[in-house]
Amino acid sequence: MKKRVLCAALSVLMISTAFTGCGKTTMSSSSSKQLTIWTNMEVEAKALQKMGDEWGKKSGYTVKVRHQSPSVQKFAQAVKSATGPDAVVGIPNDQLADYINANLAMETPKDLFDEKEFSNAAVSACYVDGKKYAMPVSVETNSLFVNTDKIKDVPGSWEDLVKVAKDNGGVQFDATSIYYDLGFVRAQDGYIFKYEDGKYDVKDIGLNTDGAVKAYEFINSLYKDYKFVSQDVTADIARSNFQNGKTAFYIGGPWDIDGFKSAGTKFKVVEMPKYNGKDFVTPVGTQVSFVSKKTSKSKAAWDFIKYVSSDGAEELYKVGNRIPAKLSEQEKDSVKKDETMEAFIKQINHSEPMPTVSEMGQLWDIHTNNIRSMWGGKLTPKETADNITSQLKESIKLMDAGK
Repeated sequence: MKKRVLCAALSVLMISTAFTGCGKTTMSSSSSKQLTIWTNMEVEAKALQKMGDEWGKKSGYTVKVRHQSPSVQKFAQAVKSATGPDAVVGIPNDQLADYINANLAMETPKDLFDEKEFSNAAVSACYVDGKKYAMPVSVETNSLFVNTDKIKDVPGSWEDLVKVAKDNGGVQFDATSIYYDLGFVRAQDGYIFKYEDGKYDVKDIGLNTDGAVKAYEFINSLYKDYKFVSQDVTADIARSNFQNGKTAFYIGGPWDIDGFKSAGTKFKVVEMPKYNGKDFVTPVGTQVSFVSKKTSKSKAAWDFIKYVSSDGAEELYKVGNRIPAKLSEQEKDSVKKDETMEAFIKQINHSEPMPTVSEMGQLWDIHTNNIRSMWGGKLTPKETADNITSQLKESIKLMDAGK
């Protein structure tokens, strides 16, 4: 017992000396009651700090929230320090796998939250290789913006929408990106990576199935037959054209709302029209939270994460238009009274996340470059689908070889 007490005393003395030497305030004996949180959510960082202060009054912890753009390298270095991050609150789910692969994130406690209380896409976003590593905070997706000066009745299908759009300025979005094209592929029973039992099989790629080829034929027609999109129509240009009243339709997300309102654009948001008679599945981005595998304060960190996802959800919505991942929070009047957000919520609840695997990062440029080649007349839709698939497989093979 005496030896244990002596070691504890020496530890406190060493820490105190180290901080004094750095010119900082001497750390008190309550330093172990400090929780350091990193967040990718810049606008909401102050709100998270406020939540930390409120939660801290009940838990006895001092919470320090720091805005930090996602970086596995920075995180790996920082957790070596006694004052490094204990957890990350609010990071895009498609980056979660990178932290797991680097052995930096711990699995969630089994009873952390009831999955039935959250949207399906948000829950799926927390799983990697069949194991759950995070808790969802908020969700977002893209949907259809409609110029209400040009369009009174919105067609219920893409097949009809392109006909209406042709005489009213068109529909624009970055059609080179799989982020916007996923719905066409999924409605034709194509897919990126096969998903089953909480796992993605990165060797089973469904981007050149017969159905996926039909989807790329339709995407090609948006350029070749309708002239709605082109290699020059970036997301920014599509947004600008809709904002200035040039186009009838635009595909975008909650992040576009404030800009359109400020510009006085007359618009509404509706669920995406069906394609091929099926729901148009858009990619759901989920802001998730995880706990560092290196922290000694995991219980407190998970407790704070749970507090943010439930008690803090409404505040994050008010501050940054972050749609709550928790279903009961989506039902609150502050959210439901907004018809625009209600449209996004409906779209979210029949959509899915982008694959939460590191291999997903290999697809973005491959997809864009091949769509551009298709529009340039260098590839047929079938060759485009085959190219995307073969190049993705090769990139994953090279990625695995470098591990």
